[in-house]
Amino acid sequence: MIQNRAVKLLRLGNSDDIDPSVPDDQKNWYVAGKVLEEAIGEPVETVVKAIWPGEELPRKVSEWIDEYRPDMVFLKVTWVWYGYESVPRRIERILGRAGKPVARAGLRAAKRPRLAHTWWFRTGRRAAHRVIGGDTQWHSDAVLETMEATIRKVVARENVALLVKGTGGGRRNEGPLKGQFERFAKRRAYVEGNVETLCNELHVPYVGTGPRKPEEQRDLAKGDRIHPGATGHYWMGRQEGLALIDAWKASGGTVRAD
Repeated sequence: MIQNRAVKLLRLGNSDDIDPSVPDDQKNWYVAGKVLEEAIGEPVETVVKAIWPGEELPRKVSEWIDEYRPDMVFLKVTWVWYGYESVPRRIERILGRAGKPVARAGLRAAKRPRLAHTWWFRTGRRAAHRVIGGDTQWHSDAVLETMEATIRKVVARENVALLVKGTGGGRRNEGPLKGQFERFAKRRAYVEGNVETLCNELHVPYVGTGPRKPEEQRDLAKGDRIHPGATGHYWMGRQEGLALIDAWKASGGTVRAD
């Protein structure tokens, strides 16, 4: 028996997708793939890449498309890049080379769930932010420049569907954004607004993140307030799966009849 080739999805995501505290079969990308798979009646194979918006990203994406030959690309515009004010980044930029060891230690600690998910780590992070302040990883305009170049690289490829997602809409004035939420909200509106406008001009499906469900918010509060747990991954994956179905249909793909 000849089996159908799996629909290949290249997911350009973020640290949520590779978070070691959540099993792969509970992650958002896995859930989203299953939702799409059920709708189109074909197996879906997801290739996950956690990305940063550096200048090299458009070139890397072009190389990944050549390597994996995806049917669809899912690109996340991650709010942390331009919206989260990091204390280690501020230390590094103030002290230069002398601040790099301290900054690296802080960033490593934030990536360790056993530390980052504790109340004393979160309390210390908030206190340090009040005293020292924080800097974003990238300037909003730099993110926009890289996102536009990346989107255009994908659009230029024939027979490759694209879905772009903004990620900051569900955030609240609490946790790591407390005290900086107004600045974050302005940056988010600027970045996501411009990305959505570009997508509309290029006829690329775009979806934002709506308000979080109460169970998602409780789930988020259990961890470091940035990365969701299994419950948050499930609801996020459901939302992303439905958006993938719409993008698949927009590209001319068919879905199973209800």
